Amino acid sequence: MQDPYNTKPSAEEIAHAEERMRALPSVVDSEAQLAAVVREITDAAKTIAPELNWYTRSNREQSTLGCPSPYLETTGVSMTTDRFVSDTPIPETAWGEVLRIARDIAARNGMTTLTVRIDRPGDHDVVLHSPDDGNEIKFGTLKAAVIVGSTGCRFRAEDLPPTGK
Repeated sequence: MQDPYNTKPSAEEIAHAEERMRALPSVVDSEAQLAAVVREITDAAKTIAPELNWYTRSNREQSTLGCPSPYLETTGVSMTTDRFVSDTPIPETAWGEVLRIARDIAARNGMTTLTVRIDRPGDHDVVLHSPDDGNEIKFGTLKAAVIVGSTGCRFRAEDLPPTGK
């Protein structure tokens, strides 16, 4: 019997993954777009909870973490945005509104799936995810508030076909 956890994708599945990635912006362009969405969420959160004081922790890096199979078998990479941190957590009284606004902003940008990893008073951890392109935003609050984005698997600009006529 074949091990379902140790199967290699077919050449056709890999080719389909590459074709889908060619239709997407480069990893750097995707990261820039995603970073703008993360910034929009932090700005909206601050209007709801003015005590939040977001600052940036450099976090940008390329890896293959956002490349599940069959994308992992391509030359694609994913990229994380800088991490935004507030040493003041999101108050419990504001959490529901911050989450609603974050979901609205994320949904306008294709991230329509919500995964709740922790949901306790004062302790929240969620992922807003795009089922179409793999982009996601993780954010939560406990002793601090943190938000970071990561792109789905993408080609680097030099691996994309040239555009133009």
